[in-house]
Amino acid sequence: MKKQFLKFGAFAVFTLSSTMTFAANCTNTISNNAVGNLTVPSGATCTLNSTAVSGSISVQKGASLVLNNSSVSGSVQASTAKSLKLTNSMIEGDVQAGQVSSLISLDKAMISGNFYCSSLTRLQSSNSMIEGKTIGKCR
Repeated sequence: MKKQFLKFGAFAVFTLSSTMTFAANCTNTISNNAVGNLTVPSGATCTLNSTAVSGSISVQKGASLVLNNSSVSGSVQASTAKSLKLTNSMIEGDVQAGQVSSLISLDKAMISGNFYCSSLTRLQSSNSMIEGKTIGKCR
């Protein structure tokens, strides 16, 4: 909750404002929104367009996550996901993608934390940056 104190001439106004976020399950598309923690259930595909996630994302077994022009302030847990695709997007925390069964695609993306992958994980990267350590060896 953010407190604001505004002065107008001889009187003052006190207002309260807050950024509303919500925890969500994503099985489709979320656009132009702000969410808290996010879960992508098994087998679902979640696409975030111009969306800010102020928490972490859990991508469950066989699920896919697509981030377009979006940001995540937490980490992404996608160890048993089908795929992970980031385009013009940023993740401030770690990305755990050790056994992603299909593909991780990074296009003009940035990961500030560590990136965990394995030889099972195929990585395609273009104009992207991983600031933390890459742990494991992607193919």
